[in-house]
Amino acid sequence: MDRRYDVLLCDADNTIFDFNKAEERAFEAACAFAGLTASPELLATYSVINERLWKLLEQGGITQSVLRVRRFEQFLAAIGRTDVDAAGMSAAFVDALGRQSIPMDGAVEAVARWSRVLPVIIVTNGIAKVQHGRMDGSAFAPYIAGMVISEEVGAAKPDPRMLREGMALAGVTDARRALMLGDSLSSDIAAAANAQVDACWFNPHGQRNEKGLPVAYEIRSLDEVDAILTGGREKA
Repeated sequence: MDRRYDVLLCDADNTIFDFNKAEERAFEAACAFAGLTASPELLATYSVINERLWKLLEQGGITQSVLRVRRFEQFLAAIGRTDVDAAGMSAAFVDALGRQSIPMDGAVEAVARWSRVLPVIIVTNGIAKVQHGRMDGSAFAPYIAGMVISEEVGAAKPDPRMLREGMALAGVTDARRALMLGDSLSSDIAAAANAQVDACWFNPHGQRNEKGLPVAYEIRSLDEVDAILTGGREKA
């Protein structure tokens, strides 16, 4: 088999884990702690704040430890409930999220297949406690060769250090022999560009590449990765 790559660097949330469903369940637990009734409207308010702060993290404008609590401080301020303990709400959210190991459709089977071809290393901007908890309790665990988590590295995608740490775990020194798979242009695909690693953009909803970032492969289904790993699909 003419294998093009020696390691697959794989994002976690909304690539192999269904983060949207996991976040919804964790948000319900956080609201229960605060004496609130979770609703789609409250979740939407939180999600806008949370996404903005994670973008700020990607830009190096905030640390993860600050982000954890600040998102709930801003959420509670937005709904007029500053009497609630934001740190306690954050802890309830993180604890519940760490117990959510909901896979994307077909992801477990796909990762199992990939792991028979080459090492699969998770590279994620997630919180260490959450990501370890989710992975350890998931069906993915037997197929994952290692994890790189931004909180432990001290850098977040799109910082190329994240991908280089993943390559090092697999003993790969040539960036041309690594492939980064992920759904986010601003973190996963930008990190690949910064590390001079080929990018595989998981784009199931057909979004536009408005950032003009280099994408070696664009896929709608995780099943398409198999042909890439075995050399059966050419770069774009």
